[in-house]
Parts: sequence; structure tokens; C-alpha cells
Amino acid sequence: MKIFGLLLNGILAFSLVAGFTPQSTAQAAKIHGHVTNYTGVPQNAGMICLSTDGVTPAFTYPVDANGNYAGEAPAGAYTLIYRMPDTPAGEWIDLIHNVVLEAGIDLEKNDDMSRQEFIDELPDEVKKQLEEMKKQNASAPNHENLIKSINGDLQRVAQDLKDADNARNTAVKELGKSASPAEIDAKVTSIRTAKCAQVESLMQKDLQAIKESELTADETSLWENLGRAQIGLKKYAEAEQSYKTILDIQKTSGIPKPAVQAVANFGLGEIYARTGKTLEATKAFELAAQLDATRAGLYLKNEALIFLQTGNAEAQIAAAEQAIKADPKDPVPYYIKGNGLFKNAGIDPASKHYDLPEGCAEAYQKYLSLAPDGPYAAEAQSVLHRGEKSTKAAN
Repeated sequence: MKIFGLLLNGILAFSLVAGFTPQSTAQAAKIHGHVTNYTGVPQNAGMICLSTDGVTPAFTYPVDANGNYAGEAPAGAYTLIYRMPDTPAGEWIDLIHNVVLEAGIDLEKNDDMSRQEFIDELPDEVKKQLEEMKKQNASAPNHENLIKSINGDLQRVAQDLKDADNARNTAVKELGKSASPAEIDAKVTSIRTAKCAQVESLMQKDLQAIKESELTADETSLWENLGRAQIGLKKYAEAEQSYKTILDIQKTSGIPKPAVQAVANFGLGEIYARTGKTLEATKAFELAAQLDATRAGLYLKNEALIFLQTGNAEAQIAAAEQAIKADPKDPVPYYIKGNGLFKNAGIDPASKHYDLPEGCAEAYQKYLSLAPDGPYAAEAQSVLHRGEKSTKAAN
């Protein structure tokens, strides 16, 4: 009667039965080989035994971590038995009859339990599991190639998005200082559109490939890159869906990551800001800062920059003040605040000096104290110079 018991790597133990009874001599012989289980994976433990009666181990050799064994025994015919350390006495995992050792010869005898003879003895449930595993293994190379392709695309996308962000510097460099603002703006739009369109195409291709291959993968970075590209292309409805998909993935993952949720909410904030939904934008930006407190200053500063770009001075000033609270040593929010306040500045008809609103000069001065040679230093100095008279008068 066969007795089944689950052992290492799913190997089954059978009852020991009498095998071929060989004759032996005292002449020395050697044997070595490799042991693999029915899944084709090398066994990393256990022992190979040589038996002269098909039941009792006469010589035992340990199986190493790579599935190999080696040893010596007198020349003769044996039954080769594979057992695990916890295999009960009188039971076995596999055996091979009539293994003949010859004096002076090192016999290679592998124990391959993926052979059909062994598979046929497995329970139906184990056979079914084995077939499913084979199907998965067959698809593994395709999945590996897909992952490699996606990683390559992500590297290209990272560079494309960087190029899109640096489009203005590239445009000025390519067109030269003599180019008009309109020419530069047109070139910037052309560069950004081309780069974002390529990112959109690559990410859509990879997401579809993952879906068709049924590969289990974290798609968050793909959706994030897609959302960024869609914002660059002003496809705001599509971008909103991309970022909401990230939040859905996080919600169903069971282990949501606040930093990832912050990125998605910031993306939604930018979409709402650029489509005139100020209240929704502010809520999304603030949620991003709350979810990832370590980057709160960056999120709030970028919020202020986006409102600056969209011409929403009131929201720009409010966001800059929040960014200053989060990181008082960052000079940019002071400039953004000053810029927003300056939009409400008047001009003295007689002196042509600016009549700066309260807090404007202070914001520019703070920026200059933190970044005297910063990119906005010339603008800040110009505003302060032309507003100097009105500022002194106010004091």
C-alpha cells in the first residue's frame, strides 16, 4: 500500500517495497549524480541511499544545496533510494532499481523525478497543480521580456519628461537671443507637445501590454507618467482619470502608500487649477501635503507656481504663504508671494514709481536675502527700486 506525505518542494513519500536484490563484491566503485523533484527544481537537502535488499539503506550520501551527491560503495547491483531527513522509517520518496556499480568506474546516476514514470504515480490534485505551474513557467520568458521592455520605456519617459520641463531653456538655446518671445513660446510648445505625446504613446502601449499578458505588476508609475503627459498635452479629462486610477489601485491594494496617494492628489490639484476649479485644486494640493509631510513644502510651492502660471493671483498668494510656513528657508515662495501681490500694485502718475501693496516689498526683500543671485533677483530688484519711494513714504 502506498503512503503519501508532503515533503520538501512538494515531493511525495511512498512506502518502501522490496526491489531487486543484487550481488556485490568488495571491489571499490564510485557513484555521483543530481537530484531534481517533479517540478524540475533541484532538491537542496535529503540523501541518496544504496540498498542491497531494496529496503534497508546500506550506503548513504547527502544531497547538497545544489542537488548533487557523490560517494563510494563496493561494486555490485543496488536499488537507489531518495529520502528526506524527516522521511519516516520504511518510506521513500523515489527509488530506482538495478543500479550497477563497476570497480574503478565513477557512475553518474541522476534521480530525475520529473520523469513520466514518477509523474504517473502522483495524486490527481498534484498533477493538476503541476500542469498549472508548467503553464505559468511557459509564459515566464514572455513576462520577463515585457518587464525588460517596460523598464526601457520608463527610462525613455523619464528623459522625455525632463526634456519637456526644460523646453524653454532648449528653445532659447536653439533659437538664440535674437528670437522674439512669440518664437520662443512656439518652440517651447512644439518641444513639450512632441515629448509628452511620446510619453503618452509609450505608457498606453505598456499598460495595454500588461493587460493582455495578465502580468501582475504595479502600474502606478505608468499611470503617473501618463497623467503628466496628458496634462502637458492639455488632455485634462484623460489626465484626471489617470490619477484617479492610481488612487483606485491604492485603495484596492490593501496596503495604500501615502506618498503615492500624495502624487496622485497633486496631479489632480494641477488639473483643477488649470481648468479654473480653484476650490477643488486647493483641497487636492492640501491633501497631497498632508499625505506626504516630508514633501509638503515642495507640493505647496509647486501649487503656488501653478496658480502663478494660470494667473490666479489670489490663490497664488495664499499657496505661497502656506509654502513659506512649511519651509521658511526656501526663497521661491517669497518671490511667488511678492509677484502675486505686485499684480495689484498701482503706479504714481507723477513719479512713475510703483505703489506696492502691503507685504509686497517685504516678500521681495526676503527672497533677495535668501537668493541674492537667484533667477528672480533682477525682477525683484527692479520692483523694489521703482517702489522705493512709495515704500519710504509709507514708512
